[in-house]
Amino acid sequence: MEHILINCRDPVRRTIWDLAKQLWPEKHGPWPAPHIGLVLGCGAIAPPTRPNNDNTNNSRTLTGTSHLLRILISESAHLIWTMRCDRTINGTKYTELTTKNRWYNAINKRLHIDRAIASKEKRNIKTEMLIKNTWSDVIDVNTPYPQDDWMTNLEVLVGIGLPRPSQTMVTR
Repeated sequence: MEHILINCRDPVRRTIWDLAKQLWPEKHGPWPAPHIGLVLGCGAIAPPTRPNNDNTNNSRTLTGTSHLLRILISESAHLIWTMRCDRTINGTKYTELTTKNRWYNAINKRLHIDRAIASKEKRNIKTEMLIKNTWSDVIDVNTPYPQDDWMTNLEVLVGIGLPRPSQTMVTR
């Protein structure tokens, strides 16, 4: 498992971990280097911390940051595993664009699951704050004005932007 998730030279693995690192907001500290202990213990992980100079309590933000880190690590590791199994068993070959699209799709699914949880009928303020703190630095709200209710509003929400095919590729 360690070889598949961490050490393998497969470009799919490298691409997926690079995408997770790129999505990680720098303001939350450095992206942790993936290792087998990090992947296996991601359910209990806390984000890397920077010294807090203003002596304020950022527990809500840290909770959202931890949630985002858990999502990025667990979804990335799961996708590496499933794509590797598909390649090994079925002989499927993945392009870099296909790999990126599958990763973005997995992360966007998690975003929409969290939005569904936040917009359920009996809302819990604590849950809403967790979801807001998790995704607010990652998504782009597609409105001309700041939108604070992006979790429950049915207007267009631009999640994590998908990579565009190069100009040389034939598009449909």
